[in-house]
Amino acid sequence: MKKTILLFIFCNIYQSLSAQKVINIDSSFYKKELLSLTEHTAFFLDSTHNLSIEAIREKEFQALSYLPEFDHFSRYAADIWLRFRLKNTSGDTLKGLFSAGGSFYTTLYVTHNSKIMKVADASRLMPDSRRPFRYDGAYIPIVIPSQATYTYYVRINQFSLKKVTIQPSLVTYKQEALNKEKTLYNDRFAMVINYSLIAILLFLGVFTLLQYVLNRQQYILYYSLYLFAMSAFAIWGFEHSPFVSYGIKYLPFFLTSLRQNFYVLVAQLFYFLFISHFLLYTHSHKFITQTIRFLLKSIGVLIVLELLLTIVLHQYDLEIYLSIFTQVYLSVFGCLVLFYLYQIKTQLAFYIKIGSTFLLLGGIFGFISSWLQWIPQSSDLLEHYPNVFFNSCILLEILFFSMGLVYKSVEVINQKNDLEQAVSVSELNILRLQINPHFLFNSLNSIKSYIIKNKIDEAADYLTDFSTLIRSILQKSREQVVTLHEELTTAQLYVKLEQLRFQKKFDFVFELSSDIDTKNIMIPALLLQPYIENAIKHGLANKPTKGILQLVVNDLDQYIEILIDDDGIGRTQARELKNNSDGHRSMGLKLNEERLKLLNKIHEWDIQYKIVDKFDTNNQPAGTRIILIIPK
Repeated sequence: MKKTILLFIFCNIYQSLSAQKVINIDSSFYKKELLSLTEHTAFFLDSTHNLSIEAIREKEFQALSYLPEFDHFSRYAADIWLRFRLKNTSGDTLKGLFSAGGSFYTTLYVTHNSKIMKVADASRLMPDSRRPFRYDGAYIPIVIPSQATYTYYVRINQFSLKKVTIQPSLVTYKQEALNKEKTLYNDRFAMVINYSLIAILLFLGVFTLLQYVLNRQQYILYYSLYLFAMSAFAIWGFEHSPFVSYGIKYLPFFLTSLRQNFYVLVAQLFYFLFISHFLLYTHSHKFITQTIRFLLKSIGVLIVLELLLTIVLHQYDLEIYLSIFTQVYLSVFGCLVLFYLYQIKTQLAFYIKIGSTFLLLGGIFGFISSWLQWIPQSSDLLEHYPNVFFNSCILLEILFFSMGLVYKSVEVINQKNDLEQAVSVSELNILRLQINPHFLFNSLNSIKSYIIKNKIDEAADYLTDFSTLIRSILQKSREQVVTLHEELTTAQLYVKLEQLRFQKKFDFVFELSSDIDTKNIMIPALLLQPYIENAIKHGLANKPTKGILQLVVNDLDQYIEILIDDDGIGRTQARELKNNSDGHRSMGLKLNEERLKLLNKIHEWDIQYKIVDKFDTNNQPAGTRIILIIPK
């Protein structure tokens, strides 16, 4: 038993001593492609992640060949410390580049004559300006004076998402440049594919965002955000290359704290928001509506969990499980949503169905091909090698989604043209109502009466005002909008003629707020006349006593308020008298209301109107008030 224990201790001591064997290097190093340090390097696992270099020096190291393999879930269990010794046996100072063998966050320390000195921190995720070797964050420059012996300690943490492989080595500057040139040539196709995909995503993202600014359609905004999220997803993987920088390296939170799964979830969130608003499901498709609502809520929960594990708890090993669950979960529900989408039989849904099919296939085959390693996973230049299945499907998905947007835009333009045509028809109907036979007949009779009574001057004045009003109405009928000044002038002229025609049966009061610039505010042409006509004809004309018609324009900050107020017999009594038997009153107001709705849709106005019945203290009808609220 004692012999066994002694033998075990002897073996450990031997392994430790062999790991500490000094590696002699001389000027012949410059002729080698690579100097591997693996055979004479020892390791120690720091499961606390907190040990200092002083504490590490006291620990017992083992030969690197005994280092356990780290899979997707165990790679965050401990920091890896390496130790090796180099001696420069030449008469010259030697310079080289040290690499631990992957895209790790590496810290290099050197000890000489019992002194500890930190050499540098290095990572491919660092910006160029912060790297000790600016051309590749995987390397740290070292300098060994002639006949000097240095002991190096290397701390490795913040592991790559790929397989953890520790291969400490030393290369010359020249050889590193040659290796990089060779790798760049070998990866040229993958680089072009990645750059093209990101360029297309960013261009379409900016383009659709500008479209949203112009059109304010919510589905365009969601599609733009989806494209930006997909761009961030692609850029995140591409940024791990030492030759690529989109600026995220200067924002380490987005590159190291946030993981790829976060960008996947955000992209899927905006994707489902896009298709839900783009297709505008009806009640006949309530299942897909309910499914997408549930899916949006669940994606929100997954995003919160992702941020909790990475940003708050730093449990990256658990985040791997969440990432795998996300891939499976989104694939299953993606199939379900796609099944419901194929139930929608419209031309617009066709583009979404085909595009969503490619997106789903790209996600599934991309995940499977990566997991089963059907395609290259990484290279010396590209840690996240482009997935040809995923990228191809994304490009096809973008093509069909863009075709759907174009088709939708054409639909919107056609609908707008139909609305404008309806407005034109409405304008003609309003014009016919403005110059109705009763008004023309009564006005001409009034002029005839003045002439018979030998009131030549009154007849001339009336005829002048009448012709001015007719000319103004004909001119305004060709325009959809006029200034508030022009509209008020036409309204006052119309009231003046009606006062003369009804022989001063009512007084007219006009009030205008001094804060309103009537020449710089636009309103629909001939908007007020139908309401004023109704107030006179059906309210004041049937009143046994003299009445009052008020036209008041008030300033309401971002709006103007126009009040058309009469103290006539009220709408209830007017209906009882059946003075609208010719249908003119009800048809005039109805057409004016339809015209306002159409103008609100086309010009995105928010013109509001309200009809208020007035009553006196005895609860008897006391007239009618029209309230119009018009944005400035």
